[in-house]
Amino acid sequence: MPEEFVQANINANYYVLGLLDINEKKYEDAIHKLLYSLSKRGKKGMEVYMLVEKWKLYTAIGDAYAGLGLFTKAKDNYTVALLANPDHQPAKDALSKLEAAYSKEVATDKTSPIISLSTALPKRGLIITTADSTILVKGFASDPSGIKNVLMNGKEVYVQPDGNFWGEVKVNDGINALTITATDLAGNKKDESFEIEKTTTATNSNPEREGKSYALLLAAQNYSDDKIPSLENPIADAIKLKLILKNNYQFTDSTVITLFNPAVSDIKQQMLELTNRIQPEDNLIIFYAGHGIWVEKEKKGYWMLTDSKRYDEASWLSNKEMLNLIAKLPARHTLLITDACFSGSVFKTRGLDLGNEEEGKSTLVERMQNKISRVAITSGNDTEVPDKSVFMHYLVKALSENKEKYLTAQKMFVNQIIEAVMTATNTEPRYGTLEMAGHIGGDYIFIRE
Repeated sequence: MPEEFVQANINANYYVLGLLDINEKKYEDAIHKLLYSLSKRGKKGMEVYMLVEKWKLYTAIGDAYAGLGLFTKAKDNYTVALLANPDHQPAKDALSKLEAAYSKEVATDKTSPIISLSTALPKRGLIITTADSTILVKGFASDPSGIKNVLMNGKEVYVQPDGNFWGEVKVNDGINALTITATDLAGNKKDESFEIEKTTTATNSNPEREGKSYALLLAAQNYSDDKIPSLENPIADAIKLKLILKNNYQFTDSTVITLFNPAVSDIKQQMLELTNRIQPEDNLIIFYAGHGIWVEKEKKGYWMLTDSKRYDEASWLSNKEMLNLIAKLPARHTLLITDACFSGSVFKTRGLDLGNEEEGKSTLVERMQNKISRVAITSGNDTEVPDKSVFMHYLVKALSENKEKYLTAQKMFVNQIIEAVMTATNTEPRYGTLEMAGHIGGDYIFIRE
């Protein structure tokens, strides 16, 4: 029996098992089975044997999340189903029902959020071994009406739409008090208190799991609107980057996703699909090459995808919307690389803490790895850039010729990109942090094979 047929049967069987779990209100079990079913899609040659359409799978996943009262996750999965098949009536009906239930929940919710930390805490305490004056704390705040904000010791921290939160907390030697306050959209508030013991003696702490390296490569080259000139190089540039990542760094065929000449809906669908695939220990590169446009009146930048219309702003993808999609992803480190006009408007720039010269390289890398980073490198500031990309030439050169085991995105930018590009062109590449997407500290790190 062909392997593709075996995989397709697994796909179908776990889909059915997931539906049975939903019927029995075993929603968490259903999600595990449906995501496993989803993982058996997309293999080479499987299209011939595919038994369950993608939009049916995502609708079922949405049903399971709705059963758990996780409205944001449910909505995202229904949205993926409708992006894949806008005429799928079960997803339409489920989304309408979900929005009605959510509105009722917000209006009647009198319960406080539930707060939990990502690390198992014996006796509600956390023992850490560090020389740093701050530590990263991650957790989850859940409430049917949604989470408005989370504070750590009175300071507001970053919260994803689904309730995952993270932030840095100052710690001194000895016992430190940590109070986490979560407020839901109905105004209900909950406080949870924890203790953090900082010690210089090594303890049997659980190290961070080593994650996978993912890449989403987007190349918009040919445009349906004849008022938008087609480009010559985006697809070739994306292919070059794919080969370098696979040959030199920790990427594989299964973790590099390419979308050539994508529509706006294709990118939204893929980004939402990644929320089910990427884990908190994983790392992600998003690369975009194509047209960009700046609207001076709104002070906003946009990507123009292959189905965009030159004079129809509703058909463009805004930088803000892309950042909102990135904000949904649980990845530890995310690097956005854009080779497009007016791409510098995507972020606010802030310098990174690169440590001191006496600090060992391995220690510095470990410190950066343990933070959550959302950073970007763009080919230009708020200006036009050429189709034949000098920026891309030096990006490829830097990654190809790198001999270091660990290369941070900022070091690559400072040492090998900005000066070279500015010398050869009138454009100014930029490096910065994506505060709106949850950047805390550290940097994206390329790890050579």
